[in-house]
Amino acid sequence: ENDWPELVSALYACAQDSSAQLRESAYRIFSSCAFLLTTQSSEAVNTAFIGAFQDSDAAVRLAALQAAVAYILANDAKSRLGLAPMVPHMLSVLEPLYRDRDETELVEALSALIEAADEAPKLFSAVLGSLITFATEIGKNSELENTTRQTAMELLVTLAESAPGMCRKNAQFCQAIVPVCMEMMSSIEDSEEWYTTDVLEDSDNEENYVFGEQAMDRLAIALGGKQLLPTAFNYIPQMLASQEWSQRHAALMAISSIGEGCYKIMRSELQKILELIAPCFKDPHTRVRYAVCNCVGQMATDFAPQLQEKHHQLVLSNLIPAMDEAATPRVQAHAAAAMVNFAEEATKLVLDPYLDTLFERLLAMLSSPKRYVQEQAITTIATIADNAQAKFNKYYSTIMPMLLNVLAQASDKEHRLLRGKAIECATFIALAVGKETFKPDIARVVELLTHIQQSVTDADDPQASYLQSAWARLCKLMGADFAPILPVVMPPLIAAANQQPDF
Repeated sequence: ENDWPELVSALYACAQDSSAQLRESAYRIFSSCAFLLTTQSSEAVNTAFIGAFQDSDAAVRLAALQAAVAYILANDAKSRLGLAPMVPHMLSVLEPLYRDRDETELVEALSALIEAADEAPKLFSAVLGSLITFATEIGKNSELENTTRQTAMELLVTLAESAPGMCRKNAQFCQAIVPVCMEMMSSIEDSEEWYTTDVLEDSDNEENYVFGEQAMDRLAIALGGKQLLPTAFNYIPQMLASQEWSQRHAALMAISSIGEGCYKIMRSELQKILELIAPCFKDPHTRVRYAVCNCVGQMATDFAPQLQEKHHQLVLSNLIPAMDEAATPRVQAHAAAAMVNFAEEATKLVLDPYLDTLFERLLAMLSSPKRYVQEQAITTIATIADNAQAKFNKYYSTIMPMLLNVLAQASDKEHRLLRGKAIECATFIALAVGKETFKPDIARVVELLTHIQQSVTDADDPQASYLQSAWARLCKLMGADFAPILPVVMPPLIAAANQQPDF
């Protein structure tokens, strides 16, 4: 019923017209209404597209490519097999755009191919070699816009995720793509703002170094360590030894990125890898010391519990001193964040010998002029208290009054997250030490939490979620004694339960 034979005939006529605008319009309509072509002979459609890919007008060639992708996606898996001969001709659209530095249309063309690669990757099997060469040439061309370079590399990463077996069989795949990703990762630039900021924000996803990190992560997960790890470690040691801080930074971020996907192989080499990166804790450049904290933190998650059980001395003898770097608060806070990852997967037996040293560092961090350092210290204290349980009793009388002071005094809007973390920490500590130790402070904590809950009016107030979890912990601890607090606790919970999920 969707044949529309008159429209198809008219569009075929327009596609052959002498006017480039009409030809382009025809293919743009085919792109939006690809179902019109699925009832036609595949040979006739292939022939029409192949001719359009050689059109004298660049806009027509691009529109034809986009229509061809839409046509591929409109066909079922079996029918797509007959479209493979068209794919090499589709790629011929790319070269003139790259040669003429028409980056806007090149990105559009590559984006269309990414759609096809995601849904029908096997169609690219015969042209994978030439596609690798073309895409990596664009990826490493520093004269091009970031978006252009990233879109070209995204095409290869998408193929790896959609058809990992096909990409593993091509010996050049990892050898070509990994060095480009590593080069992108080393394009990071230093800035005064990174050091002086009072608010930590996620890295800009449009930056090449961020794309490179994400690409390495995705490639490792898709292809596995057997394929990717040897190629990556052809570059990582020499980059760690480079005079350029950005190269050392990139090497550490690469190890962070590939750990999950390369787990099976890297776990047997964990000691060697940790010994390789440990000197970076004393690197002269702050950003490299930050990166090694990030690396160890990620490895503490990816290689748990092996890293905690077998390598705790090597890790913590470097990580804990990094929490002393008051002159470089970004490193100090990130070291404490890495400690959270380590402690979450460590046994009490592993962590116990380090508790005194850890709490000495964390208490000092609570006096930092940087609020994000205070926030991270409180989060790390909560995690370690949860691990230490009864062994935390000896630190209770020092830390709990400091947390209660934060809850009572830090009342302005900019301290909401700090208060939320203090709420979390205080109630984790309460669970860790038990009801008897916490008993003298119960009334004051309940009073402060009640006051804070009544002050929460904004929908985006982070304290709300911290309060919900905190009340649950106190309920678990207090048992039947929690009943008188229910009239305070329940209304916000019921209101939260009645909210419509935002999908």
